[in-house]
Amino acid sequence: MRLTYLASLAALAAACLLSLSLGPAGLVNPLSYLEGGPERGIIEYRAVRTSALLLIGVSLGAAGAAMQQALRNPLVDPYIVGLSSGASLGSVAAIVYGLTLPPLIHASAFAGGLLAFGAVLATSAVAGLTGYSLIVVGVAYSYLFSSATLLLILYSPEKAASSLFWLMGSAAYIERGLLAASIPLTLAGVAAVAALSKALEVLSLGEEYAEGLGVSVARLRAAVAVAAALTVAPLVALAGPIGFIGLTAPWVARLAGARRFQEVLAGAALYGALLALTADIIARVALAPREVPLTIVTSLFGAPLLVYLSVRGGGRW
Repeated sequence: MRLTYLASLAALAAACLLSLSLGPAGLVNPLSYLEGGPERGIIEYRAVRTSALLLIGVSLGAAGAAMQQALRNPLVDPYIVGLSSGASLGSVAAIVYGLTLPPLIHASAFAGGLLAFGAVLATSAVAGLTGYSLIVVGVAYSYLFSSATLLLILYSPEKAASSLFWLMGSAAYIERGLLAASIPLTLAGVAAVAALSKALEVLSLGEEYAEGLGVSVARLRAAVAVAAALTVAPLVALAGPIGFIGLTAPWVARLAGARRFQEVLAGAALYGALLALTADIIARVALAPREVPLTIVTSLFGAPLLVYLSVRGGGRW
């Protein structure tokens, strides 16, 4: 497994180099930044974008692994707690009502994601915060907020194009200031997930066994949900809902040989970063100078992987 991780780290380093070098503006030598030439601005933009994709991948992978472990379901991703649909509603509402400056869209998406998460958590608490209640309530609220989002788009067709592009995820409009504002909350969420990893490891032995060892499963699930929300909400606000990474990265880690949860968590963060950055490179160059929305690219490798794992049986808990 160590060799696999070392190879993956090398692939991630290569992806970072490609991300700095490739794009609609053409091939650029990253070392030319040191010379201060006309390509310096392009490299700075790509560096911000590359950093954002690394943060997004690591965070979605880690949050996805934690949610799958907490809910004992390999088909769960961080968006199950309403973050994606709530953030989508917030951002589209901002666009429809003319709040089109990136900071305003970012703030509206962040607020919408947290409000949706609060609704899911509060409703699930009535049923005891079981894995079943969180999933069912999360799906129900996701449909509700998604319907409201589509209703806004339907009655504002002139804003439909910009809204739909954001809803499919894109790193094209990430600004340095917005990225800097997202980093503290996201890293705090990742740190919280890491701090909960030992308790989640115990949960892998079964809920009754974990309760017998003094782990409150309901409180643990609530803590993981809060940590996942703290991790993912700023990123959904930053680049839109990017699908499949939080779902598939933990599975890739298990395929690479990770067995203990802490190994899965580390692997999911690594492979999430690699998947996010690779998808963004493809999104930039596939139809250059136009960009392909990120969720379209991630779906192209995520959906076949899920089918393969289902047939192979690798997704069984």
